[in-house]
Amino acid sequence: MNLPRKGCKVITLDDIQYRWKAYSTTRCTEVRVAFNEIEGGQILVAQVPKIFNLKWLVPIIDFGLVNGWEPDEQHKPIYIRKIKEHFRVLGADEIE
Repeated sequence: MNLPRKGCKVITLDDIQYRWKAYSTTRCTEVRVAFNEIEGGQILVAQVPKIFNLKWLVPIIDFGLVNGWEPDEQHKPIYIRKIKEHFRVLGADEIE
């Protein structure tokens, strides 16, 4: 699964560039993040409240990396959800 370059923004964290884009759904906002330099790597999908705050972007990336997100490898996307001030990894039965 690839994240399109068009319409995406780039953030640099620890000298690594990540490409991200926020999508509005009926229930929440999905923030999708991928390596900027590598095509076809695993995508991190964060489900956050409808009104997305940019200050959540770095914690989303950090949480994903600590919890098994491998943006340089080809895997199915990993889904996380923001609950109050924390994130948690979603199981397959929780993905909408």
